[in-house]
Amino acid sequence: MTVSRKQALEYAYKLVEKPRSHLRVELNQDKSGVSVTHKGRVLTRVYLNRSGMNAAVAISEAMGIKLPALGESNSGLVSTGLLYRVFALSQLDFRNPASYELAAELVDEAISMQRGGGTTSGV
Repeated sequence: MTVSRKQALEYAYKLVEKPRSHLRVELNQDKSGVSVTHKGRVLTRVYLNRSGMNAAVAISEAMGIKLPALGESNSGLVSTGLLYRVFALSQLDFRNPASYELAAELVDEAISMQRGGGTTSGV
């Protein structure tokens, strides 16, 4: 049975309610698109179209996990804060040019989090 992105995100947001520094996630690619899973459950997915593939590349960069080939998967450890950014990336509509700027900001934040850099509040 295929899980919709909406159903997957409902589970995903419950998973990240409790902050954790290390969650093992997998990035999987199949004929319909790319999904992010944790313990076999889909957290989010993007579909095999131009917008979805742009999102998949951004998600891969943000998580620091190489985008897998068709039928393959790659895994890594990420924090719940980083996953929030991944969920946001998966919902962007890259037909809107502003999505590219937002995606770049989210990826930069995620990379900074992975390197242990703090984020500033801007206040």
